[in-house]
Amino acid sequence: MLVNTKELLNDAEKNNYAVAGINTTSLTMLRAVIEAAEEENMPVILSHAQLHEPYAPIEMMGPLMKAAAQRASVPCALHLDHGTTETYIYKALSLGFTSVMADFARFSFEENVQRTKKMVEVCHEKGVSVEGEYGEMPSNVEGQGRALPEGKTLEYFFTKPEKAAEYVGKTGVDSLVVSFGSVHGIYIEKPQMDYERLSAIRKALPDFPLVMHGGSGLSEEDTWRCIDGGIRKINYYTYMACEPAKQLTGYIADSEKPPYFHEICEYARELMKEKAAYAVRLFKNRG
Repeated sequence: MLVNTKELLNDAEKNNYAVAGINTTSLTMLRAVIEAAEEENMPVILSHAQLHEPYAPIEMMGPLMKAAAQRASVPCALHLDHGTTETYIYKALSLGFTSVMADFARFSFEENVQRTKKMVEVCHEKGVSVEGEYGEMPSNVEGQGRALPEGKTLEYFFTKPEKAAEYVGKTGVDSLVVSFGSVHGIYIEKPQMDYERLSAIRKALPDFPLVMHGGSGLSEEDTWRCIDGGIRKINYYTYMACEPAKQLTGYIADSEKPPYFHEICEYARELMKEKAAYAVRLFKNRG
């Protein structure tokens, strides 16, 4: 069933768990995520990132995602991940997305607030929830996020608790991405999570849904600690999307005949479904 992300995060806040937000850049991935959520009997947020437009045009994937969400036996939200331009956000709204991330963190605080507030006003009129971002999420993937300025540490990107509260108050967003140690992409080294900062953000924004990007690669203990610290949505994609590549070479080599592409997709779907189910289950059951 198709729902609003705010509805899912309110329940997560009430029951102290996190909802998985998973990008689905193909029909194969979409099926894997939906089936994993249904098997685990857990809600899920189906996401489409603007940066994936070259591989999965939103005009094609959006209707597929919406139809899959409507037919699912579990609550599913349709979310635009990292909408970095107003034009693209409007496009998502026209396709029936129930949630958008207004990603203007690259701008100054004042301009971020101004742009996000405008999007909140437009989206709330349509009953669409908005995820904002104050404090940038760095990335280990070239082209995804800014590189650290020379001489700066990762903390340069971290969310400042007092400014986070100001940002939420001025924009009216429904949830907030916070930066305190996780990164996009594959972790090159063990993540150093700043839990004191997360605690301070939570204190500044009590009972407000906080979002963590870069959920792939964190230990189970770190994941649960983040949830106990107020994280209500965790983005998960990299480790699921990379899993088939680890095993496809062997699968193809062991085939008695060259496999059809749809057979390769089916093999990949099962692998990705296992990863998606693991994430959905992990975010709900905290040890």
